[in-house]
Amino acid sequence: MNNITISDSDLRDLIEVKKETQSGQYICDCPFCGKSMHFYIDKRTQLFECKKCWESGNIYKLLKYLGKTYLLQGKSVKKTDVLESIRMQLEEKIENSINVEELPEIKMPIGFRIYKDSEYLRSRHITKGDCNKYKLGYSDILPKYENYVLIPIYDNLKIRGFLGRYSSKIVPKGKLRYNNSLGTDFASLLFGYDDIVKGETETVILVEGVFDKINVDKYLELYLDNSIRCVCTFGKKISNIQIQKLLLKQVRNIIVSYDYDALREIKKFGLRLKQYFNTFACVCMLEKDLGDCNNIEVKKVFSDPISIDNFVFDVIGKIKR
Repeated sequence: MNNITISDSDLRDLIEVKKETQSGQYICDCPFCGKSMHFYIDKRTQLFECKKCWESGNIYKLLKYLGKTYLLQGKSVKKTDVLESIRMQLEEKIENSINVEELPEIKMPIGFRIYKDSEYLRSRHITKGDCNKYKLGYSDILPKYENYVLIPIYDNLKIRGFLGRYSSKIVPKGKLRYNNSLGTDFASLLFGYDDIVKGETETVILVEGVFDKINVDKYLELYLDNSIRCVCTFGKKISNIQIQKLLLKQVRNIIVSYDYDALREIKKFGLRLKQYFNTFACVCMLEKDLGDCNNIEVKKVFSDPISIDNFVFDVIGKIKR
């Protein structure tokens, strides 16, 4: 495999070398996360990696990010052999560190059918087309699931569990708001995981609930481009298994978009995600979650992603002050 490089003088001007190792690596400040003295780039192959945010790649990716691809047009451009990237080695170690076992396949409750119409779902801006796409349904045979919206959760094209959400904002006495499949390890699942295309999806948006995901998919028109997808983590948290599964899909960027009342969780899990991904935050500042937002409100939320570091210090810091 070949790698395009630029002249050494152009490279040194580009990154402002702070130190050079005996093995032939330049060390400088990371242009992606800004961390001082954590960005390593091989002077021969010009493959790079940040030891803090783990951003990695070749010189073309760096030039594209910095808006300086014009440097490739000079006479200094040449072909060199590409060494295996450090990130690939890291991903292999991470892959072996957590045992991701395939969860058992389950069946939906007897009598399960897809909704053709539902007053409750219409009140949540969920259309008949949405019901067909996400398999939102019901069962009118078992009393246990009467008046519950049943939502299957797929992983590797098989149903591994389901959510049962009471079809009213006011839950009657004696009824549970959630009536989910028993024995399901939800911390090992991501709603919408099969939407992520390995090798194509670079960015994943993490939201709390299924209706949040449906709204984000619809209003950002994510079905038009495989490069960005949205998944639901079933609450304000993310597990090691869920992180591992995102790594297995070769996702590079994460946008955390939990509700406004989850600032502490966004900080906690955002900083953990930063160890493996370029991590950003987008939060709805209105007194509603993404599942209740309209087209304009959803687009506004994602109009300006904030790096997790800036979010922690600027957004959360100002609120605390």
